[in-house]
Parts: sequence; structure tokens; C-alpha cells
Amino acid sequence: AVTNCLPYELAEIVEASATPSDIRVGDAAAELTVRLAFDRCPDLDANHEVTMQLRDGEQLQDLATLNDDGLDGDTMAGDGLIEKTIGNPFIGPMIPAGRTVQLRFQTRVRPVCDGSECIGGTCRSEAFEIDYRLGSRFTPL
Repeated sequence: AVTNCLPYELAEIVEASATPSDIRVGDAAAELTVRLAFDRCPDLDANHEVTMQLRDGEQLQDLATLNDDGLDGDTMAGDGLIEKTIGNPFIGPMIPAGRTVQLRFQTRVRPVCDGSECIGGTCRSEAFEIDYRLGSRFTPL
């Protein structure tokens, strides 16, 4: 069960994809296109952000945060659809190469802070996972 939600904050991810598959781990020139669709309350006067993590067994690694804000390739703010092309998030020695992992997504609304007090931002959706095949480790020439 999802707890700590203010009215209208909760969103449920219903679809996720990441293409192309087999991006080489560590290839800084590669790009990943991520598409996320989620059901959100139309009465919410804020935009959701979605965290993207890599899960390999019990290990979780943060990869990126994507915003439904109408910027950086996102078509429309607050529409419950994020379609963005980002730089290769599979960079670093801890990213496993050449195997299938899970990409894990969760939504939340950013907290609204006024002075020393913040409201909201604690409500996260259930995790939504998809399988993703990582390519081999990139070795520069």
C-alpha cells in the first residue's frame, strides 16, 4: 500500500519502455529513449518526476530522474506521458555488462518548500519494472 500521500499526489505507472536495447555500458556517445505513461489526477497543480533505477538482483543503482515538465524533449507538462531521449545512463564500473537487468521506475511530486517548511513529495508510486538487456562494456580505442 502507498502511504504519506497528499490529495491528488499519487500516480500509477501503466507503461514503460527503453530503447534501443543492448546499449554498451560506458559508451558516452550512446543515447537511450525512455517512454513512460502514468495515470495521474487531473486536479493536481504540479508535475510528477520519475526516478529510473537499475536493479540487478538485490542491488539498486540510481540512473536518472525524468520530469513531466514540458522541457528537454517532454512534449507537454503534466500530461502523464514522458518521452525523452537521454544520454547513456549506463556509465560506471558498477553497471553490469552483457546481461539482462531490470529498470525500475517510480513517480512522485516534488515537495513545495516555503522558507523552512516543505509540503508533499513523500508520496511515491508502486515500483514499475521492465527487463532491459545491457550491451557489452565499451572500450575506447
